Amino acid sequence: MPASAAASAVPDNTESKPVRERLLDAAEDCLAQFGPQKTSMEDVARAAGMSRATVYRYFENRDALLLGVASRQAANLATEAIAFLPQFNTISDWIVEGCLFTLREIPKRPVFASLVTSLDSSAASKLLLGSTGMIQIGVNVLRPMFANAKEQGLLRDDVNIDMLIEWLLRVLWTYLNAPSQVATDEDSMRKLFHMMLIPAVLKGTSA
Repeated sequence: MPASAAASAVPDNTESKPVRERLLDAAEDCLAQFGPQKTSMEDVARAAGMSRATVYRYFENRDALLLGVASRQAANLATEAIAFLPQFNTISDWIVEGCLFTLREIPKRPVFASLVTSLDSSAASKLLLGSTGMIQIGVNVLRPMFANAKEQGLLRDDVNIDMLIEWLLRVLWTYLNAPSQVATDEDSMRKLFHMMLIPAVLKGTSA
């Protein structure tokens, strides 16, 4: 599709950035303008001022490009979450508030939100839930917390962190795409996570 408006979207001062980062910048601009369904590799090439061959050199296909954008957005969100969560004193609060932080912040990021909520379920599942890279970002955010819980003897012995993170990603994706009709505000969601999630993760806890 035409992308003349996006062609000048990437500022001139990005010339010193690595090519991959410039392509991701251009892709984010195109996604913001056209949405994930209509953004093409040609759009991104034009917006970045590069050839399509260059785009394909760094991203083998459109899915890889979208995943690159999603991974960068998720990594930025993870960095902010890590800075936000230390204000909470207990492991259970850290887990619950981390989930709420994710649900609260993703809708504020239009490009990331469009990748999470605008794609059809099969495409989103393949892009986000089928990516080991995205799961690893989640693991990196939560690993220090769970390591601390384990050191304190709070973590259940049968918890597998990778499995837990994948499950949490699926839960959060579901709530982003189909908000609860029962837990309709953040306080209700907080109660729900404390009731359903914490007993499954930490020893000596119950709903």
